[in-house]
Formats: sequence, C-alpha cells, structure tokens
Amino acid sequence: MNTRLLRLRIRRSLIIVPSLYVIAALILGDVTPNIDRRGSFPLRIDVDIDAAQAILTSTATGMLAFTGLVVSSTLLVVQFAATQYSPRLVLWFRRDALVKHAIGSFLAASIYPVVALRELTAGSGITPDISVALSLALLVGASVLFLALLQRVLDRLRPRNLLGRVLADGVAAGEQVYPDALGPDPTPPARDWETADPRIVRVRSHRGVLASFDARTLQRAATAADLTIELVPTVGEFLSPGDELFRVHGTGTFDHRRLLSSLVVSDERTIEQDPAFALRIMVDSAIRALSPAVNDPTTAVQALDTIGDLVRALAGRDLGSSVARGPDGRVRVVWPTPTWDGWLDLAFAEIRAYGASSVQVTRRLRAELLDLRDATDPIRHPALDHQLAMLDAEIARAHPPGTPDHDLASGADRMGLGLQR
Repeated sequence: MNTRLLRLRIRRSLIIVPSLYVIAALILGDVTPNIDRRGSFPLRIDVDIDAAQAILTSTATGMLAFTGLVVSSTLLVVQFAATQYSPRLVLWFRRDALVKHAIGSFLAASIYPVVALRELTAGSGITPDISVALSLALLVGASVLFLALLQRVLDRLRPRNLLGRVLADGVAAGEQVYPDALGPDPTPPARDWETADPRIVRVRSHRGVLASFDARTLQRAATAADLTIELVPTVGEFLSPGDELFRVHGTGTFDHRRLLSSLVVSDERTIEQDPAFALRIMVDSAIRALSPAVNDPTTAVQALDTIGDLVRALAGRDLGSSVARGPDGRVRVVWPTPTWDGWLDLAFAEIRAYGASSVQVTRRLRAELLDLRDATDPIRHPALDHQLAMLDAEIARAHPPGTPDHDLASGADRMGLGLQR
C-alpha cells in the first residue's frame, strides 16, 4: 500500500490507538495477578481478596457505563459542529490524538479489572496489591484524560479557535504548494518543457479524491529519466476511472507504478496540500451562519477574519511557482493550482452573495478587501478592485441607492458594526 495513504488512514482511524490500549489492558490483566502471586512488594495498600474483588468489579462496571456515556456525548458534539459550522470539520475530531487516547484509556480501565478478576478468587493465596493499585492508576489516568477531552471538545466548539486551527493548517499547506515567496518579477516560468504529444497516464480503477502527492518522488523519477511530469488534476479534485492523471513530456522510459504510488487518492479532501480546502471550510462556516435558519452574521464576520489572513498569506506567495526542479535547474514536476483571481472568488464570492443583505457582513467584507489592497503587492490590486466593484453591485441590489441602509452597508468596518472607518 502507498505509505502516504497508510499514514493518512492511521491518522484518521479511531480504531488503532484504542485497540492498542485494549491489548495492553489484556496483557496487564493477565500479568499483574501473577506478579502478586510471587510474593510481597514494597507497594502495600492492605486490601484482601474480597475488597479487591469489590474494587475491580465496581471499576469495570462503572467504566463501561462511563465510556458509553462519553462516546455518545462526543458524537452529539461532533454532530452539532457539523450542523453549526461545516460537516467537513468531522475530520478534526476523527484525527484528534487526544480523542483516541481518551477513548483508549476508558476501555483499558474497564477491561483490565475484568481480566484481573479471573485470578483473584477466594483462597487463591494472592495478595492483590499490584493488581488493585494498577486498576486505580488506570482509573485516575482515565479521569485526567476525561477532563482533558472535555476541555478539548469545548475549545473546538469556539468559532475563533476552530477557524484558527484551520487557518494554521491552510497557511502551512499554501507554503508547501507554493514553495517560493512573491518576488519582484512573478512571471510564470516558460513552458519550454511541454511537448506536443505527451504520454498520458490515466486512473485505472480506483475512484476518489486526490488528497496529496509526493513531489519529491516524482522529481526523482523525472530526473532519472530526463522527463517532465505534469500532474493534471488539482489536489482536492474527484477522480474517476479513465481520467487523466499525468502527462509525461519527454522520450525517456518511466514506471507507471512508481508514478501512481506518489499519489494519495482518498475518500475525502485534506488540508495537507490543499489550502483551498481550508478556505472552503471557512467559507462554508460563514455562509452556513448566514442562512435564514441560523442568522448569525457575527460568526460570518469571525470567519472573514481568518479568511483574510489566509488570503493575505497566499498573496505573499509566487502563485506561479507550483513546480519542482531537478539538480540541473530544469522543471521536472508541474502541478496545477488556482490563480489569484480564483483564490479571491473562492474566498469572497459566496459570502458576498449570501451576505449582501447583512449590513455587518458587507461592511466587514469591504474592510477586508481594503486591508488586502493595502498589504499586498500592486500586482494583486486589479483583482481586488474587481472584488470591490462586485461588492458594490451586490449592495446596490440588496440596498438600492437612496434607501436608508445603502450608505451604512457601503461603509468599511473591521468589526462589521461598531467601528467607523
């Protein structure tokens, strides 16, 4: 299996980490009574067999019920986050290491005493100090992780914290996809590597979303065969059998399997190499807040804060630098990415359309566009001016000139309402 895909599945899996806790509990439950049987140890808690059985039985039954309660409550929180913000945020809870370790500790604290009770029978001659002490230690550890899980879940429900995490991952993905900062001459590299009749590598049977690709593997393969490999689909694009994957420019030989092994085709998008997905999550959260069923423009304004930060970070990258070069300086790998106009449309078009009737949103959106204009290179300004013109047109449709709200909606306010600019 593709190692990148394997790592991705491990990160997403809710089974692997808790399963390791269960296995450890089974082993400890079998080992610790045997340790108790061998003799006395410095650790003494002075419990007899009857008391030990009562403690272990209570721990096992109580933790089983507690685990079911916590898991069901967490699922309700995930459902709430998916409904309130975006269903794509379910991925965050699935990949969160603390969630996995907490569930694993709850299962271990309930399974260990059940296994240990097999040996702790009346007349067995065991002094169960180690067995009971370990059960209490697992119970304390589970309690600490429960408190940590509770804090994590509550923090994840805060819009500012939630969007901030998406922003951080989106900025990191942008730096990976666009390896070069914007220079004085951001002219796209010449396509002198392109040939008239490239060889095509297509999707064979597996369908799904292109989640990421290994540019280094492709660069090594292209350099060794004196080729230029062009990745056709954009990261995040859905692939079906027969779709083009690569266009191979040059006459050298190449290994189809090696090219295919450089791709991760999954069932859903990730932010790892897809900053557009981070932006998509923020925009979805904003327009969901603007729906008549929710009517929460303040959350949309908070989303615009982080959207502006991500767009500003992308504006500082060379958006034509989505290439990898070999040691000789020649372009060896090329992958498609959105243009500056495409980034602005993704960030603002739907919010502008759904939020035109909200005075708070239009004022915050104008302030964001003006801030971007002040903070970016002049080469970015024409597209931003176009966005401002479209915002004016939307405001005019929602609040015709001459109506009381037109001038208010046309203002610029970084807080939406409350701060004049």
